[in-house]
Amino acid sequence: MREVDEDGLAIRPNKTQLKRELARLQKLVVEIINLGEGERAKLGLDEKFVAGVQRASAMKASSGRNREIKYLTKLLQKQDLEHIFNWFDARNSKHSEENRHFHALEKWRDRLVSRGDAALEQYLEEFSQVNRQQLRSLIRSAIREKDTGKPVGAGRKLFRFLRETTAEAVESAKLSRQDQ
Repeated sequence: MREVDEDGLAIRPNKTQLKRELARLQKLVVEIINLGEGERAKLGLDEKFVAGVQRASAMKASSGRNREIKYLTKLLQKQDLEHIFNWFDARNSKHSEENRHFHALEKWRDRLVSRGDAALEQYLEEFSQVNRQQLRSLIRSAIREKDTGKPVGAGRKLFRFLRETTAEAVESAKLSRQDQ
């Protein structure tokens, strides 16, 4: 039965909104196609849809693949989409959090190499459990490397050290919070 307004006239769906929703679903289908098998299994999709996704992922870009994507979009409209969107949101937020952490470590590395002892003291205030001698040695090597124009091996070692020590600090902070 059609919806009617207060005058008794039929309410027509907004075509632009319907097209936006369809484009959003097509984008979701393409994202699902680009996922690996293990990640697809976590979504809990029906077998017919999964079989279509496997067919589409095996195809090269063509009109046949586009038809398959449109068909999968139609199948996806019949499913509960909320948990799928929630899963993608959680996945994307995890990736963006990892990227922010990575960029913060890069900034620390650059600060430690460019500012020396002042930045080292700031870092040690924030992460007190770090092995000072090893950190200083890595910083000196990275500075020497930068000044002489050698390839960036020491800078990478410094970055790895920072990544490992901050991961340990985060883990110990989580454990101390659980103990309280």
